[in-house]
Amino acid sequence: MEPEKIKNRPLTEDELFYKKLYLSSDPRFWSRPMTALEYRTYVEAGAISALPNDHYLTGSKDKMGNTINDIAGSSNVTITLHPRYSCPVLHNHEYIEIIYVAAGSCDNHFTAGALSMKEGDLCIMSPFAVHAVSCLNDESCIINIMVSRRFFDRNFLSAIMSGKTVADFLEEILYHRTSTPYILFPTGQDPWLTELARRMITETRLRRQAFEYSVSLLASSFLIHLTREYEACAMIPDRQLFAPSDLMIAVLSYISVNYNRTSLAEISKFFGYSESYLSRYIHKNIGKSFGAIVTEIQMEHASKLLAETDMSFTEIALEIGCFDSSHLTKKYRAFYGETPRQYRDRVR
Repeated sequence: MEPEKIKNRPLTEDELFYKKLYLSSDPRFWSRPMTALEYRTYVEAGAISALPNDHYLTGSKDKMGNTINDIAGSSNVTITLHPRYSCPVLHNHEYIEIIYVAAGSCDNHFTAGALSMKEGDLCIMSPFAVHAVSCLNDESCIINIMVSRRFFDRNFLSAIMSGKTVADFLEEILYHRTSTPYILFPTGQDPWLTELARRMITETRLRRQAFEYSVSLLASSFLIHLTREYEACAMIPDRQLFAPSDLMIAVLSYISVNYNRTSLAEISKFFGYSESYLSRYIHKNIGKSFGAIVTEIQMEHASKLLAETDMSFTEIALEIGCFDSSHLTKKYRAFYGETPRQYRDRVR
């Protein structure tokens, strides 16, 4: 297996296109970040050229470039190389993005200003934080590690709780509580982080059997090493730079991860509200009670396990938060009109 290059990477065809555009266009387009609407306007006016597959022209949900969806499908982690010389277009996304400067340098622009990143710097960004990356040199290798929020469930967080700064930051951004837009780690030229990044890129390029699972494992090792070795180096900006996300999204995110092991009392305590207030808030915004939302998630998960696994009814019951198989059967029949056994026999 030929390892991916980190240093002295040749420019790709897309990067050659961007570099030619950078050298022949007004430098103001690269000196400051622009909104997706501004970018589209410049392209339509002929001031900037764009590639046919440009995301900000084809994939954004609205004129600000917001929001790029969470990681799709079974993948927990997606790895890309940030294109050098591309225009710095402000955007955000539902997933957690980690920017690692494996070589060279870049500027990471936020609404409150730019963060200059040098070789070895690593930036973990909150979901929905608006930013744009600018890299205007041949020498850099900027790696984007895009991580699904479901990747950071309670089990993973508990594994790194000894690294309190990282764990607290991930828990805050996972459930959309008040947080900073990013946390920065200067790691220098750490050979192990560089090697893990190289392996993730190589796995993604070759796409061999089980490469997605391999990339997830490598990303876990990457974050654990970061927590162990660089916890004390973490740099966190002023919290006022970032506006917290809507409470309803936060609560639903929490429920979707912890539905099988939480209660309304625990969620109320977690977010700092009374049970009665949160119960009314959920029903007002969703039109369903907390119990109904949990039951719906339980039954959807139960159906998936019944159809796709050989787990026993008792195992499935415990997995989704029911007391036993009879409790599962009662809830499943009330929700779907058939028993778990009838459903499994029908679909398999």
